[in-house]
Amino acid sequence: MSGRIHSIQAENTEEFIENFDRFEHENGQQIFISRYPQSRLIDLLDISEIRCYWLTATQNPGVLEPSLEKINHFIESTIDSDQGSIFFEGIEWLVSLHGFDAVHSMLRALSEKVSMSEWSILISVSKNSFERRELSRFYREAPLLEIQQVTHTVLEDSDAVLPGEAADSVQLEIDLNDDGTPKLVFLTRLPRSGFTKQILQRRILQWRRMGLDTSDIEATLYLEDDEQIYSEYRRIEEIIRRATELERYVIESVSDSQERTVALFRIRQLTGLDELEAKYFSD
Repeated sequence: MSGRIHSIQAENTEEFIENFDRFEHENGQQIFISRYPQSRLIDLLDISEIRCYWLTATQNPGVLEPSLEKINHFIESTIDSDQGSIFFEGIEWLVSLHGFDAVHSMLRALSEKVSMSEWSILISVSKNSFERRELSRFYREAPLLEIQQVTHTVLEDSDAVLPGEAADSVQLEIDLNDDGTPKLVFLTRLPRSGFTKQILQRRILQWRRMGLDTSDIEATLYLEDDEQIYSEYRRIEEIIRRATELERYVIESVSDSQERTVALFRIRQLTGLDELEAKYFSD
């Protein structure tokens, strides 16, 4: 694997991480470059073991500007010594910013550099994001790595749509606020018919990946009464609906940065919603 760039076919971050977790990693450093900040990745990766860099123009520690020159310089300087693996997701976004030819040229240059190193680079690629000719050129520089599929457990958050759940939940992967956090989305209500703890676990994972505090609903997983569990789910669902409406209002209408930050934090914690609604929706 070392000295090569490979592509891993994936439609979202979870699938990419799930795929590269299936093969044995080489010794050395592990670096993850992503469109998402560490706060978004913390439920998916052990960030104590992997150095994460957020592709964004925001000036903060641990970020990497989505400039091809800056990305190329960062990767070249990284692979110049030691050994390890770089996992990269967000290539489609870079193509939308800079064009396919420019990104392909960077990839070709990196392919030559990495071939003289002890590093491997694994790039997440969605085949539906490229034309067939572009995909063929891309795979010439970064051949597709075939990974054997494994059976998922109920705790893994795959793309399968649950009973009563609309496809809008998939939008969590790409619908972001300006600060890089995922927007709150009110998911389709889970019906009582067919409701199980396993389905609730999946919904909790979706809520957590929106940045919501789910400690209250997680406690219900220890209950034995299905009716009580469903009743508690409906209660939390209503709270999240209110939080979603509040977040939309705050983002669109609150201009004071400090007030906005405090309000959004409270919304994600699902605390003080009565007070916020009285403040913003009293009219």
